[in-house]
Amino acid sequence: MLIVKKILLTILMFVLFLSNSVLAESGKIHSVNYDDSSSVIYINAENSVTQENFPVKYVRLENPNRIYFDINDSVLVGQKQQLVFEKSNVQEIRLAQFSTNPNVVRAVITFDENFDTSQLKLLNINGNVLVKAKKMNLKNDYFNPIYNDSPDEISYSGIVANSQIVQKVNIPQQNINEQPKVVEDINKAFANSTLNNSDGKTYDSVVSIDLSSDLKLRTRYFINGYYYKNGGLLVSGMGQMTAAKIFTLDSPKRIVIDLPNSFVDKRIRNKEVMLCPNGACKDVAKIGQFEFNKARIVVTTDKLEKYIPIYSYDAQSMLFINADYLDHTTLSGTVANIQKSYIKRINSQTTELILSFTSPVVHSIIRDNNQLTVYLFNVKSYNEPEILKTLKNSSFKNFTLSLLPQVGVKGTMKVNKDDIIQISQGVDGKSMKFTITTKSEIKNFIIKKDEQQQEQSITVKKPPIKNKVVLDAGHGGTDYGAIREGINEKDITLDLTNRVAALLKSKGYKVAFTRKDDTFVSLEDRVDISENENPEIFVSIHVNSAVATEPSGIETHYYHEYSKELANTIQNHLIKNIDSKNRGILKSKFYVINHTTVPAVLVETGFLSNPQERADLITEKRKQATAKSIADGIMEYLKSTK
Repeated sequence: MLIVKKILLTILMFVLFLSNSVLAESGKIHSVNYDDSSSVIYINAENSVTQENFPVKYVRLENPNRIYFDINDSVLVGQKQQLVFEKSNVQEIRLAQFSTNPNVVRAVITFDENFDTSQLKLLNINGNVLVKAKKMNLKNDYFNPIYNDSPDEISYSGIVANSQIVQKVNIPQQNINEQPKVVEDINKAFANSTLNNSDGKTYDSVVSIDLSSDLKLRTRYFINGYYYKNGGLLVSGMGQMTAAKIFTLDSPKRIVIDLPNSFVDKRIRNKEVMLCPNGACKDVAKIGQFEFNKARIVVTTDKLEKYIPIYSYDAQSMLFINADYLDHTTLSGTVANIQKSYIKRINSQTTELILSFTSPVVHSIIRDNNQLTVYLFNVKSYNEPEILKTLKNSSFKNFTLSLLPQVGVKGTMKVNKDDIIQISQGVDGKSMKFTITTKSEIKNFIIKKDEQQQEQSITVKKPPIKNKVVLDAGHGGTDYGAIREGINEKDITLDLTNRVAALLKSKGYKVAFTRKDDTFVSLEDRVDISENENPEIFVSIHVNSAVATEPSGIETHYYHEYSKELANTIQNHLIKNIDSKNRGILKSKFYVINHTTVPAVLVETGFLSNPQERADLITEKRKQATAKSIADGIMEYLKSTK
């Protein structure tokens, strides 16, 4: 009997082992990518590459000079992938499913014969596999196209890629809703798309395409879901989403977006989704496989002009929504600033503008015959003087910015209907590249100014009191502001404010406060206090913070144009007297500097989240230097206005 029990126990343990092995979800490998600015090749993974299946090491081989490594317990989504580079140290990258039992994905990278592969490093960064070397020369940038007026005309030089996109299926437009015929044609296309690869071998649905001559598609996007969410149609998938120009159709009225280089899961094609489940409207959406390499989103609605597409910062999903139902402040959990702007003249007809951001950006792109409109929904502020300086004397010299309510930036670009616009996004979602190719002359990129005429018409009811300043100590009471290692922003701001006040009073200036002690004062009350005090200027004092510990430095924010000079003056004094990074002046829509009717600024005196700067911020030397700099800036500004 004891022997029987042992046998049964052994069988039970074996079954449990098999069950766990079967049920354990393998990691999904999506794509191989590259970033020439950082000399990095990285493999995008889902369910995160863990320490258990992370490649322990790579194997070096000769003739040709190459390495390979295996990612265990992983499945490659889609087909084998290959990138071939010209004029680079890296010649070729291959990604393939090496085995299925067990699941192993193998990466093979081929280099020039003179390249020293011993300098390579394998890293696991947030579940993605990175291959890094100091001198790995990749002659291609890290931008992926997210919008293009003419996606069939895109061309890139210096790279060859394998793609499952090999042909188009001619499906008459009127038959798009005839699902059985569409599915049959698409299935035939896939069944007949086995072609010879560049190495002489044959892979299912893979063909080598020379992107330098005729690129039909650069990225792949697999749509596996679309459904109603938050008042719109949410389209989700895997890969890299690229959109084309929106257009409309009649009888019935429809608005259409094509997604080139996209394939729709057969199980969800042409299913209708009601966009007003409560019956408030009759808008209906559906997605079909319009061509072999193109998905088409169609919304039947009588409000064609209302719908806008909103793209996630990782290019994995899109929300197509009636703008009347949109609360753009809920689209992202992070806030970004425009960090830098760059201009590059490609040739007499083509110019690039690159914007870089501090965090990934959720955006919308709308193009009609006369203009391009771009919304950067979670961008809070930008350094306007620096951007203007960068764009000065360029074809983008009329570039300005407009802030949306609460958070966000709106841009418009005046274009001709024949101009070709392509917008690309950095793989980390923290940069965007606008490329304009004109048929005649380069057009200026214009982003409308923010209600300038309204600002110029603002008048103060009575003359301000000369040499009077309202000082606003940020946060207070139950509002602690930033907190790090037991240090509270509200305490530092009150200390700094009292020091600034003492310095100003010693020189004969009048000072009023929004708070004198550790009490809570609402933003509305702070503005009301300032308006009642009727000062010449308003200065709010804060300490900055970030999720990461690396950011440091000093910045001064303004909103109204008449506050810019005050911001410049105070920032110059701070940078002159304090050894910290100059983050410049930023145009931002903070409540207290937006709603005051006198020149108003908000000073971020340093980063509490940076350990080194935090230690410095609480010293007597840094506090007094900060207070004196702010006071000196205030006094210089007030003297200059006399």
